[in-house]
Amino acid sequence: MSVELELLAELRGALTEYEISSEVHEDVAALAVSTDTPGVYLWVFVSFSGRFFSWNRGNHQHPVNDIPGTARRLKTHIEGFHLLGGAEQ
Repeated sequence: MSVELELLAELRGALTEYEISSEVHEDVAALAVSTDTPGVYLWVFVSFSGRFFSWNRGNHQHPVNDIPGTARRLKTHIEGFHLLGGAEQ
């Protein structure tokens, strides 16, 4: 398994602590994070440098060495998406 996929799998595990379901997609090296809207996912990638998780078209990033912090930010982002129509709190 590549380093990217290992990082995404670890992030997936951290998200389960918040009862957020997600799935690693090996074919695109991304994590599809479920939202409250059926069929709509927040896609998380590892940056080209391998130093950051990124989502929302790269507008949001968090260091890969802080997986719990990334999970918290994604939880906040998903909650903001639901409450504010796409904006992060």
